Amino acid sequence: MPAAVIRGARVSYPMPWRDRARHWLWYLPALTLVLSVTLVPMMTAFWIAVHSTHFYDIREFVGLDNFRYLFDRPDFALWAGNSLIYVTATLALALSLGLGSAILLQSASRGSGLFRTVLLLPWTFSLSVAATFWLWLYNPSFGLIPLGMKAVGIQPGLMLGNPNLALLLLIISTAWWSFPHAMVILSAALQSVPKELYEAVAIDGGSAWHSFRHVTLPHVLPTLCSAGLILGIGYLTLVTMIIVLTGGGPLGATTTWSFWIFRETASATNVGPAAVMSIIVLLVNVAMGVAQVKLTSRAKG
Repeated sequence: MPAAVIRGARVSYPMPWRDRARHWLWYLPALTLVLSVTLVPMMTAFWIAVHSTHFYDIREFVGLDNFRYLFDRPDFALWAGNSLIYVTATLALALSLGLGSAILLQSASRGSGLFRTVLLLPWTFSLSVAATFWLWLYNPSFGLIPLGMKAVGIQPGLMLGNPNLALLLLIISTAWWSFPHAMVILSAALQSVPKELYEAVAIDGGSAWHSFRHVTLPHVLPTLCSAGLILGIGYLTLVTMIIVLTGGGPLGATTTWSFWIFRETASATNVGPAAVMSIIVLLVNVAMGVAQVKLTSRAKG
């Protein structure tokens, strides 16, 4: 009878410090890039936020004076409200359009290629081109939307000059430009849904709503959260659409946090408070990321 061979457990020896250093050298370029585009701007913004400024010159240390100046402004609440409405409403509209378009593309048997090309067209435009396109549509003299309203007996007036209407028009324009991004991501997620689940719902007599509620939505919810985070951060930091369409007006009705940062920094009038506002936007973005991670883990669980 052959003798049994006893194999001992594999012993792991600590990696020599030279090998560990060599491994970290491979990470060094990536770490340098990440730190240069994230940590350095963050520290610079905080440094400016606690100093007084004259145009772009950093003067003496003032502590939290710039924070108090910003929070004491009566229009700070208006900017916060505009930012909240703009981000949430545009996000809801863009995700709804994106998910609906993705479902239509999945169910379309013929002409899906042409349909997909048409739906992707807004995403091919730069923000400035897309904003100019909608600026023409809203033009009271020759815009298609005002002309259509006049044809049915409605006087549109200056649509972008109406404080009660300007933010809504901005939301529609931004959602039109950005929903193809959500459509592409969600289309990929829909491809991974097992067809057998839809067949099971149909056998049980379920409607299209039951298929969406119990099959489609649970499977695409993590992807929907990820797309929402990407778009939400983009909306919160977006200024080009606002610059072209409204310039933050009328009467501050479309002034968001990021637009105010751009305006005050570009004019070099309130660089210190603008740095404070940029820190606030950063914290909101971080909070959105944390919320997205929790929602995604809950959806997967």
